[in-house]
Amino acid sequence: MKNFYIKLMKNKTARYILTAASYVFLTVLFFGIGYSIGTETGSGLISTPVSVASPAEENTPAPTPAPTPNAASGYRLIIENGELRLYSDVGDAPELLTSAAVNEALFPKSDIDSLRSGLTFRTLEEALQMMENFLS
Repeated sequence: MKNFYIKLMKNKTARYILTAASYVFLTVLFFGIGYSIGTETGSGLISTPVSVASPAEENTPAPTPAPTPNAASGYRLIIENGELRLYSDVGDAPELLTSAAVNEALFPKSDIDSLRSGLTFRTLEEALQMMENFLS
C-alpha cells in the first residue's frame, strides 16, 4: 500500500487531479457550512427587513411651468446648446449651478420641448433628482 502512494505522488497527472479534487472538496465544505449556519434558524443571516425602492416614475416630482423672467424663486432645469443646465433663480440674476452634455435624440420630443422652455422646482433636491433622471 505504501508503494501505491509513492507511485501516485510521482505521477504528475495524479498529483494535479488529487490537488484539484482537494480544492473542490474544501470549497464545497466551506460553502456548505456557511449555508447550514445561515439557515440554521430558518431566517438566514439577514435579520432586518430589506426595503426596495419604488420605481423612478413614481418618485419624480411633477415639473411646473417655467416662471416669467422677473419671478425669481427656486431652481430651473433647461436644455441649451446640447447641455442640460441647472440654474438657481434665487436672487437678482440666475446663477448656473451645474451642467452636463446630453444627446437630445435619446429623449422624447415632448420632454425636449418642456426642457427647452424650462422646468422649475422649489427645492434643489427635486431639481437634482430630475437632472439625474435625464442623465442616467
